[in-house]
Amino acid sequence: MAKILLTWEAGAYLGHEMLVTTAAVLIRKAGHEVVIYSPHDSVANDASRRAGIRWEQVAAAPDVLPPPTGVAWESRATALWNFGFHSADVIGDRFHAWDIILHREQPDVVVVQAAPHAQIAARVGGFPSVEFGIGFDVPPRHVPFPAFRSADEFNVPDALRLERMVLDRVKRALGASTVPSRLHELVSGQRRLIASIQELDHYDGADDSSREFIGPLPAIEMSETRPTWKRGRPRVLAYVRAPLIEPTQLLKAIAGLRGDAVVVCLDADEAAVKLAQSLGIRLHLKPISIGELLPTADLVVSHAGGMMAEAVVHGCRCLAMPTHYEQFLTAVTVKRRKLGTMLNPKEPAMYGRALQHVLVDPEVGRALAAVAARYRGTSGRSGPAFVAAVESLVGVAAQ
Repeated sequence: MAKILLTWEAGAYLGHEMLVTTAAVLIRKAGHEVVIYSPHDSVANDASRRAGIRWEQVAAAPDVLPPPTGVAWESRATALWNFGFHSADVIGDRFHAWDIILHREQPDVVVVQAAPHAQIAARVGGFPSVEFGIGFDVPPRHVPFPAFRSADEFNVPDALRLERMVLDRVKRALGASTVPSRLHELVSGQRRLIASIQELDHYDGADDSSREFIGPLPAIEMSETRPTWKRGRPRVLAYVRAPLIEPTQLLKAIAGLRGDAVVVCLDADEAAVKLAQSLGIRLHLKPISIGELLPTADLVVSHAGGMMAEAVVHGCRCLAMPTHYEQFLTAVTVKRRKLGTMLNPKEPAMYGRALQHVLVDPEVGRALAAVAARYRGTSGRSGPAFVAAVESLVGVAAQ
């Protein structure tokens, strides 16, 4: 039995927590000791408690606002800059916090999900690491990192200059002897797993054999609430956040389909709750277990996070309502590959039309059928593949 430590650092939404929890449960079921270190404001969820996973918190980082990067595009380097890598003091603080944790816990493997500070501490401390996430989280190890936003304005000399600035801050914090010459070497794991499919890759066509596509991890029971489908078709599963959409308008649009619907709308208000009751829609204000719902849903509505890949491999039509650039990239790819459509969440007048369109579009049906056939059985293989990748590093020194 090995000891595996899992963590995530970036991201203010539930997707990171769900992905790390899923990975932790899979590793725990394989017989290993597991501990999750979460951001300071996250508490243990039902799934981790049921699996007997120890849950700890990492102290908060210093609140130091980053100066502008000075570039018009976004890449992994700009994301790092805005996540504390603009400041040697922040880097030093995070390294110190993680160095204490890793040497106290002595894990056999560190599994990181959008956790660059933890990755650096693992590398320096000699702890082998697995880096995983959707395609966006595991970018190609190129010099410089490719742009994922405003690529038409991407400038290679500026990108190289920014990466040197980031590395310079790390050298100031940790000492030049511990810092490699290329940024991707510093923040990449020894194994790099993408819990998605190539058709939804945010870096479509990028050449990097270190990125291993294993498919979406199998859904786990995140809570005791496990709804099933009750009525006729279409079956609609929506997983959205109230501040990012117009909840009452979405509920009305879904009700107009006259099928069965389960809506998870975090932070929905009392007006939405009452409306859902009157429309016969099951509305949940907290995360639920979707393992019984998603495989046989006709339509999945979400902000285009990690759940999108799982929906696609099951042949579910998708309506993406992105609010952040990684979600926007996923949504654009879904639309381009005719696996669904995308909609501005702040255009409630279009909700009903978009739902109706994606449900009947024959091109979407044909494209989804082809992808679902290509990935049939993936959900049964991705979990074991993930665990095997983690186990492959037990006893291996960090590179």
